[in-house]
Amino acid sequence: MKPISLHPDNGHYFLFRDKPTILVTSAEHYGAVLNQDFDYRPYLKELQSKGLNQTRAFSGAYREVPGNFAIQNNTLAPPPDRFCAPWPRSATPGAAADGLGKFDLSRWNEEYFRRLQDYCREAGKHGVVVELVLFCPFYEENMWNVSPMNVKNNVNDVGDVTRTEVYTLRHPKLLAVQDALTRKLVEATASFDNVYYEICNEPYFGGVTMDWQAHIAETIQDAQRNRPAKHLIAQNIANGSAEIKNPSLSLCSTSTMPVRRTPCASTMP
Repeated sequence: MKPISLHPDNGHYFLFRDKPTILVTSAEHYGAVLNQDFDYRPYLKELQSKGLNQTRAFSGAYREVPGNFAIQNNTLAPPPDRFCAPWPRSATPGAAADGLGKFDLSRWNEEYFRRLQDYCREAGKHGVVVELVLFCPFYEENMWNVSPMNVKNNVNDVGDVTRTEVYTLRHPKLLAVQDALTRKLVEATASFDNVYYEICNEPYFGGVTMDWQAHIAETIQDAQRNRPAKHLIAQNIANGSAEIKNPSLSLCSTSTMPVRRTPCASTMP
């Protein structure tokens, strides 16, 4: 079955499972995949029971700590030993944020990808579309301090940068890690018709550059080039409204890679 796409007759609507579709949700559990203590099955069932058909899931490149934004029971802030990242912990102790094993960014955490695929599968059973959010800016220092991409938390000597330089093209080793993660996430979710990719949540905070966003879009595009089914890419534009001027060609090609631009944090048309 073809992945969700823009409706060919009216781009203000989606086409999902051969039906014109509007995505409506209350998708607050962004950490559903990365938090091993969160049981997402009743959550997805509850969405369907209330007539909601979309959710957002953050990839695990970003996580929060208890107290961020004064959110109680924040699924994005799991206990350190229950954080399921795309990369595994190594045997090298001393991750700065929690003292546990540092992450190895050269390997993949198979448990994470099993959980991601099961989440997408379960969502599909309930008619729920997953917006897989690849990256998110680090709003506060304590968020960057716990990221696996921070040099203090990995064995790969990657990420010796400030939090406002993480999502730029200025650091080749860090960019290579981000490219590899993007490709792996595309590969892991390629078979699901109920998935599309958001490049970065709220990129207007924290130094996220437009050329970096275009680069990640191109990486997604290239990762899907030889796949018969192409998934949508969403680009988050502004916190309110903004005029789109001189959009990158990589973000406006509908012949091979449709892109959904959104004027605010929501991905609803």
